[in-house]
Amino acid sequence: MQKSFWKTPVGIAIWIMLLAIILGGGLIALNVFGHQYPVIESFYAHPVVVSSGEASNISWSVIGAEKVLIHPGVGEVDLKGSVRVEPNETTEYSIAALNGTENRSMTLKIMVHRP
Repeated sequence: MQKSFWKTPVGIAIWIMLLAIILGGGLIALNVFGHQYPVIESFYAHPVVVSSGEASNISWSVIGAEKVLIHPGVGEVDLKGSVRVEPNETTEYSIAALNGTENRSMTLKIMVHRP
């Protein structure tokens, strides 16, 4: 009885390559056709402690998002940038990176020192 081609080393190698192509193509299709998770690369304030009436700069960088929001008081922003804020009291700011149903968020706090 003759051995099946698919049970030889060459046949097994072909099966492995086909399986890799099918699985790899499925993963690529998920990234291309599905929503990717947005990534918040950075979200920080400088300085993080200010005196009453002073300003702080909030900076951020996001990739893979359709919309980026910063609250409170800032609203919709670009994927990368910075904004000057003047909190009257210690305030927690949050950034939300939205991409379809896949969302990410992060918070930071700017503390107001009152002498």
